Amino acid sequence: MTDFVVLAVCTGNICRSPVAAALLDQALDHVRCSSAGTRAVAGAPVPPPMLEQASLLGLDLAEHRAADLTAETVRASSLVLGLAREHRGAAARAVPRAARWAFTLVEFARLSRAVDQDALARAVESLPGAVDRVTAATALVASRRGSGALVVPGDDDVVDPFGHGTSTYARATRQITAATESVADYFSRALAV
Repeated sequence: MTDFVVLAVCTGNICRSPVAAALLDQALDHVRCSSAGTRAVAGAPVPPPMLEQASLLGLDLAEHRAADLTAETVRASSLVLGLAREHRGAAARAVPRAARWAFTLVEFARLSRAVDQDALARAVESLPGAVDRVTAATALVASRRGSGALVVPGDDDVVDPFGHGTSTYARATRQITAATESVADYFSRALAV
């Protein structure tokens, strides 16, 4: 694998996943980010309320156009981050072995925060390249599934703002921002060891 590819997935690929992919792309030099939707209308633009939220984060999504989730895009990814459990499930249905590298964004962020620096250092310190380190860091998070406190299933989902008011778009953006910051911090720690 020459690139570490993060695929963010939501329903329409016009609100949540483009913001998540853009934030991760902005924060991580050694990771390539893209996005797709489970029920995307190919070519659909980001709606104005999400363009406004993205702009507040310094993101310009005016040129983004929705793309459909395909088995090919899932296979080409190193990490799938669904914005809700249904999106993680869709990736695993498209490519069953992807269940190993498919999480919700919030789930991956939560699990990565629970990885202590010593465990992360042991997992990545002997690896020479950025892709190898981020891959090992992802495997370490995957190994933590099922450990820790039980989580209410909906807690791993980012609210879908589409068709709702400005406050729901702002809430979704806050959830995405918090989770992507945790993911970016985790991968940055893996690269800094």
